[in-house]
Amino acid sequence: MIYLIITSSIIDKNIYTKKDDEFRKQTYLNSITKSLSLLPSSITPIIVENNGQRETYLDSIGIPVFYTENNNKSEHCHKAQNELSDIRDVIEKYGIKDDDMIIKLTGRYHLKYPYFFELVSEHENNYDVFMKFFNVALMQFDENDCVMGLFAMRCKYLKAFNFSEELVQHGQSAEVQFCKYTRELNCRVFSVDFLYSTFCFADDWFITDL
Repeated sequence: MIYLIITSSIIDKNIYTKKDDEFRKQTYLNSITKSLSLLPSSITPIIVENNGQRETYLDSIGIPVFYTENNNKSEHCHKAQNELSDIRDVIEKYGIKDDDMIIKLTGRYHLKYPYFFELVSEHENNYDVFMKFFNVALMQFDENDCVMGLFAMRCKYLKAFNFSEELVQHGQSAEVQFCKYTRELNCRVFSVDFLYSTFCFADDWFITDL
């Protein structure tokens, strides 16, 4: 099976990048709705939100929403670790099998065309990872960096990955760590040229298409 896990965090706890709550709400609702409108029926979508169980506007979208407490855990010092913990919790909650394929999409980003969904669906049996190797700061191809806002990876490989908090604190980005891990896997990796998606890097202020 193929699952689409849409990660979200309604409460932005970063005081340096925090935007108006209504702006964040509309970004999530618009982006998730646009992406779901392009999703093939063969892919199972799940939203995960990490600020605790409660009713939120995500419930109105019409697909399962799973709430975790990962944004409230002090041991997580960056959002990539929060997202990884969220994905692992979804895997456990929904019994996703090791050989299932997981498409991960950050909820504030959205696909403009169904290309990525179709790519994964058509080649799921031929590849284990679908990744765009790219440096978003320099906006250029980089075999040692990657886009984590939208990728696909077989469940067993995603479960086995761990971020190094020490490396993050010493300046190695989560994307570089994840790219290195992907490159070292003994599996079939599809290098994606175009994602045909809209991203808002640096917490909403840098919007671009890749």
